[in-house]
Amino acid sequence: MRPDYNKTMIKFRLLPVILMLALNATTLAQQREKSDQRSSTTIRIDTDLVTIDVTATDKNGNYVRDLRPEDFQVFEDGKLKKLDFFAVNDESTLSRPLAVVFALDASGSLKPEETRTLREAAMKFTELMSGDSVFAAMTFNYNVKILQSFTEDSRKLEKAFAKADRFEGSTRIYDALDRAITMLNRQAPRIRKNRPVRRVIIVISDGFDSASVIDRHELIRRANAAGVTVYSVTLPSYILSPTQTTDRVITPLDAARVVSATGGRDFAADAKDFTPIFKALAEEIRASYALAYYPEWRDGNAHDLRVKTSRQGVQLRVSRTSFQAPGK
Repeated sequence: MRPDYNKTMIKFRLLPVILMLALNATTLAQQREKSDQRSSTTIRIDTDLVTIDVTATDKNGNYVRDLRPEDFQVFEDGKLKKLDFFAVNDESTLSRPLAVVFALDASGSLKPEETRTLREAAMKFTELMSGDSVFAAMTFNYNVKILQSFTEDSRKLEKAFAKADRFEGSTRIYDALDRAITMLNRQAPRIRKNRPVRRVIIVISDGFDSASVIDRHELIRRANAAGVTVYSVTLPSYILSPTQTTDRVITPLDAARVVSATGGRDFAADAKDFTPIFKALAEEIRASYALAYYPEWRDGNAHDLRVKTSRQGVQLRVSRTSFQAPGK
């Protein structure tokens, strides 16, 4: 039987097309593999970035939002460094995703009936800071208890807050902060969508500590090495001074300088409504700048950091005064 001439010609004509499609598919696969390799390389390099979060205010305490890269000078061991990354938040967006640990004092400083108000305000905060951010929750008294590991799911976080229903015992605030730093170091993402993640702890307490083991100097060193900013929400049980003025008495947490040494800020809470506190905290974070550079050091040692601005009349609060260089 003679072969069908037309079918043979069709197959012959289709052969170059099939070969071209196969070649294109191979090329696309190679390009995709190279792209994945580049992406992995970028992430690996970005984890070496020394990132400093900076809040700028004027003499009246108002946020200064219009600074540019050339307005900042970053010094490492006294040597001026070139910035490789600069970002500024505006009032509606975050330049960097967050990894946040909520640390709630369960030693009896907060009354059980007040937790609902706190939970609602904290959930409003997570809405304001949503996007690519992740959140975790813990409580502390004589024990430190993880209620929820890092999640994007607000429902899981809300259920975690609902578990905080027993308030008794001594207070291990520094140990709780140390545990939160470890969580951020080991469990929180460092990069999300090619943006470095900012690490934040929000500790809700009256500022007392009666049972911690870790030394406050070591705590500050660990926070600085991890690039963690600590914010405190001071409960009403310790707000008023002995003279009954509206000024808050200095707490042991204040005296330890853990908050100020990490670029954070204290917010005095009103248990009737925590919402204004968390709105102010959200505004504080949104008003920040992110400065970063690639370090030359690969010695595994700690190095001093200092940030200045050439803008007159502007005060800076920085998230760290040192960093731990990567090892060789």
